[in-house]
Amino acid sequence: MSGLLTNGVPSIGPLYGSEKTLLDTTNATGSLPITAAASLVHLAAVMNMLANNVSATPVSGTRYYVSTSIGVAQQITGVQFLIGATGGTDNAIVELHDSTGALVATSATAGTLVGTAGTYQRIAFTAPYNAQPGTYFIALQLNGTTARFAQYNAPSTPLLTGSATGTFGTGAAITPPTTYTAARGPVALLY
Repeated sequence: MSGLLTNGVPSIGPLYGSEKTLLDTTNATGSLPITAAASLVHLAAVMNMLANNVSATPVSGTRYYVSTSIGVAQQITGVQFLIGATGGTDNAIVELHDSTGALVATSATAGTLVGTAGTYQRIAFTAPYNAQPGTYFIALQLNGTTARFAQYNAPSTPLLTGSATGTFGTGAAITPPTTYTAARGPVALLY
């Protein structure tokens, strides 16, 4: 039979949103991945949120942060963030803050040169952090205004975002945000 159906493969009926798809996670220890299931609706929402971003001009020294959740105790090595339309020339620092805003992990305070535009860049903490389940905030700080990073720009998102002025290379606590503000939080993930 020609067309949209392949012989021997069952066709999928209408999708209602409660269907699940399997997802594998990676473990820093290199052990077998953890498999979980997510609904297609949630997966589509996450893909839309990750893709809906803007390349913004940062203010030198300002911390830009976004919430993230950790479901099981694990060791966090660092942060990977999406570089915006311009890379290079400026240095970046990544930080991890707990639910109270306290700084719990940071990369080298001299910073790391921002890489190529439109790619994800990994920056390691000075020491791995053993995170317990809970809400955390990923912070990104640049020492200039030339390099860009992608910021979430979704009209509706469950993320909490914020920013705070600061001095590049000087660690500081943040005030945890309680709302989402567009074009504020970096598109960033823990690794």
